[in-house]
Amino acid sequence: MKKGAIELVCINKAYGNKEAIKDISLSIAPGHYCCLLGPSGCGKTTTLKIIAGHEAPTNGDVLLDNRNVTNLPPRKRGTALMFQNYALFPHLNCVDNTAFSLKIAGVAKASRRAQAIEMLKLVNMESYADVLPDQLSGGQQQRVALARALINQPDVILLDEPLSALDPFLRGKMRVELKRIQQHLGITFVHVTHSQEEAFALSDQVVLMHDGVIEQQGTPREIFQQPKTAFVAHFIGGHNVLDGQIHQNEFHTGSIRVKGLTQALSSVPRDHWPQQFSLRFDRIKAAPQPDKGLHTQAFTVDAVEYQGAVIQIQGHYQTGPELSVYVSDKAFFAHPFQSGQEIYLGWEAHDLNPLQPPVHS
Repeated sequence: MKKGAIELVCINKAYGNKEAIKDISLSIAPGHYCCLLGPSGCGKTTTLKIIAGHEAPTNGDVLLDNRNVTNLPPRKRGTALMFQNYALFPHLNCVDNTAFSLKIAGVAKASRRAQAIEMLKLVNMESYADVLPDQLSGGQQQRVALARALINQPDVILLDEPLSALDPFLRGKMRVELKRIQQHLGITFVHVTHSQEEAFALSDQVVLMHDGVIEQQGTPREIFQQPKTAFVAHFIGGHNVLDGQIHQNEFHTGSIRVKGLTQALSSVPRDHWPQQFSLRFDRIKAAPQPDKGLHTQAFTVDAVEYQGAVIQIQGHYQTGPELSVYVSDKAFFAHPFQSGQEIYLGWEAHDLNPLQPPVHS
């Protein structure tokens, strides 16, 4: 049976009069890669530190493998925290940095060196065993820090923004390495990040936080396909947020339409009238002339941005919403659009995803 199950039960954390975390309950399955995602100040790093034992919750409990560890120190939890700045000792080479905790525990030199070499092999750094940290790149330092975190065979690895200091190319390579190591070891990884791309690439479970609460959690695909709130839709990107407008009839149903546009979308019971929708950029059709399936109202292009595989069109309706649209590079360069041009858009009613009110309100 895998170890590393995490459960947070009604966790609150206050610093004076300010609540950093507000009644969070969360379960992470053993052997899963979980990313705590959100903007600065949302509570994700505080949550990580509470799991690690470096912060005590004001209220609530932390359970690891059904064992209440709320009042246990970090070394007795079965977790290991990899710090954002890696915190390598500058006067120790890679093997001694990796083996440091074993030295403190009184493990014999030959044994701890052998174990450290094995960990360095796991992160592809064994050839740098005798090199000092200042002779390593940022990515290499990160690998050594990870080897040091792994050497005590924890059930849970906790990573605080581990890729933030790396350049984009190296971040991509290290994402692959982190996932490979996590799957090879089969242990639980909890990874704090503000990058939606990073969280989606790595995670089995994404926990999106905002203002000290969990706004939404699920698989990357679940969150991208069906964001629950306007905050989630905006934060993960690639979604427009549109206001809904309801036209009631005597049978207690209503035609839903995007506010400012004339096209009705569907009829729904009163209990299910959403006030807002999300609509993915890539689910909108764009054409230079009105056609079947497109709105009859003209859409004015305000900006055109080349993004490689897609071109992002930004613009507005005179009486309706501002929208962003993705057009494939092939389609765009066959019929380019320009700023100031009037074009026509359309989408399927089922591509409008109803949104809930904000969780933190």
